[in-house]
Amino acid sequence: MKNIKLTVPESWNDITVRQYQKFMQILKLKQKEHERTLDIVSVFCNVDKKLLNKFKIKDLDKISNIIISMTKEDPSKIKMEKNIEFNNDKYGVIPNMSEMTTGEFVDLESYCEESTENLHKILSVLYRKQKDSVDYWGRYQVEDYDPSPEKHKLMLDLPMNYALGVLNFFFHLGDKLLEDSDNYLMKLK
Repeated sequence: MKNIKLTVPESWNDITVRQYQKFMQILKLKQKEHERTLDIVSVFCNVDKKLLNKFKIKDLDKISNIIISMTKEDPSKIKMEKNIEFNNDKYGVIPNMSEMTTGEFVDLESYCEESTENLHKILSVLYRKQKDSVDYWGRYQVEDYDPSPEKHKLMLDLPMNYALGVLNFFFHLGDKLLEDSDNYLMKLK
């Protein structure tokens, strides 16, 4: 067999939302370990399974171990990046969550019911193109919320580190709000 060059992801930054969603679907399947390994390597390395069947087992195991160690990396330490460059455009997280529109809120709530399957849709609500550049004080504006299948599809190619960062922010924010609420209620007693 001729030499084949594969790009093996080594961090969450190296995989897309699309690959992550496929990976999560694979984990739900009842498969033999070898089949699962083939599927996972195929998804993360963008290579056809038929071609992977021609690999030496030791080479496939080596690739698989790199991927497995990457997926076991603790994603909770990834910080949210409010401003990113993606697909040759500047994107920003909604700058003021307290001014979220009803449409944004309703869609987010609906998408969160199947969060993994809708991760790209969730991200299309939270990350939007910036209207202007970030000013001296770090302020910026994003385009108005106007959902579309094209915007959803675009977010399928967003690197997972951005997705995990924004999700971590909201998860930790929820924890912090619960803690602060408990403290406040204890003071009222």
